[in-house]
Amino acid sequence: MVSAVKLHLYRVSSSSSDVVFSQGALERIGASEGEHLTFQIGACHRFSGKTAVTPERSASLGLPADVFDEYGLALVDGLHVRREGDTIHIGPTIGIMCSGKFDPERRHQQGMLAYAHDCGYIAYLFAPEDYNWASNTITGETMAGHRQPGLPLPSAIYNRIHTRSEEQKLRVGAVKNRMRALGAHIYNPGFFDKWEVHEHLIQGQKLRKYLPETHRAPTPELLKRILARHDSAYLKPVDGRGGKFLMRLSKLERGYRLQWLTGLSCLHADFVQLQDAFEFAFSHASVDQYLVQQSLDFSAFDGRAVDCRVQMHKDISGTWRCLMIAPRARAHGGISSQLEQGADLVDPEAYFRNAYGKQAADVQAAVEECAFAIANCMDDYHTSPIGELGLDIGVDKGGCPKLLEINAKPGRMIFLDPRHDEARTATLQASIDYGAYLSGFGRKAG
Repeated sequence: MVSAVKLHLYRVSSSSSDVVFSQGALERIGASEGEHLTFQIGACHRFSGKTAVTPERSASLGLPADVFDEYGLALVDGLHVRREGDTIHIGPTIGIMCSGKFDPERRHQQGMLAYAHDCGYIAYLFAPEDYNWASNTITGETMAGHRQPGLPLPSAIYNRIHTRSEEQKLRVGAVKNRMRALGAHIYNPGFFDKWEVHEHLIQGQKLRKYLPETHRAPTPELLKRILARHDSAYLKPVDGRGGKFLMRLSKLERGYRLQWLTGLSCLHADFVQLQDAFEFAFSHASVDQYLVQQSLDFSAFDGRAVDCRVQMHKDISGTWRCLMIAPRARAHGGISSQLEQGADLVDPEAYFRNAYGKQAADVQAAVEECAFAIANCMDDYHTSPIGELGLDIGVDKGGCPKLLEINAKPGRMIFLDPRHDEARTATLQASIDYGAYLSGFGRKAG
């Protein structure tokens, strides 16, 4: 990783095209006075200039007035500069691509902007429709209530478009493809297909111990075999999110019970014959769009089944970090650990101690080990970089972790609990730091 220098930024008021460095700054980036260089801001905006030196300022960089004004650099006090060949990169420039001004994650996004500005980064929020195809610039929100046109195309783009339907729109795909072609790094490229993820992970021999028995396109015969080995099985849409359209099929003393989520409710119906339960479950759904997964003998807290949301984020060195383990106790009789479905957050220390006693620390370490193994394997899942993962990991009564699901764009509702405020801050900072890493302004791991 090329080291960068943070410099105070100011506007050169004269009509000169010189780029003015303090003496020490020029030496630190390996340049000399009078050298003609290319300067780049963001993914593709470049200008040429001759280096000049001023003795009056320490650790400073003065940019020509037209450049300074064009890219709205008055909004940042300092930026980072690094040299690569004959090009001086100024930045980093990080864009947070969201769903517009009514995005439900606005509070979290504003926190990321504040952190980025404190670090000396150019950062802003934008929606795909804010991209100007003719100038390759963006109209972005640089601070609450302030939108500015003409901002440079970011060198790194944090994709937080939060719905699958919005992500799949043709214009969104076209904008992302254009930005990649111009050199922008888009991290968290899109939503995952549960079956494709399972097929990817199952190739790793060391990961198989973390994966529940899972099959695509359930049939009555397959369900019968799974229910002969387990008390119940989950039916999950391959492109589902937030527990939507989730079902669970359980054995009764006589017959079967099918439970399903609808809105904020969990409904159920009982059947004598498995075939009848199967036909009811898929009367309005395609079997090919579902997978079936064995249930687990979950550990419990206060008599309620628990699984853990584990937040994995890459940092400024591009290294995975485990920033939160948040146990969630399901509602009594519920089939989902989503907070919207009545689940409650449980204090991690209380959960592990209550469920595993003297083995609590070892079990929690096993959950982290599982999370790191999964995250590292997911690096090869997509050609675009992945900067965050929300892993749902269940732990059985023996203390063995199992991966239930991977969330490509984990929701932020869990951070409404004040117990996770420190983790909330850490995740928003990591999301920006990873953008700096992708832009070439990262640090060595250590």
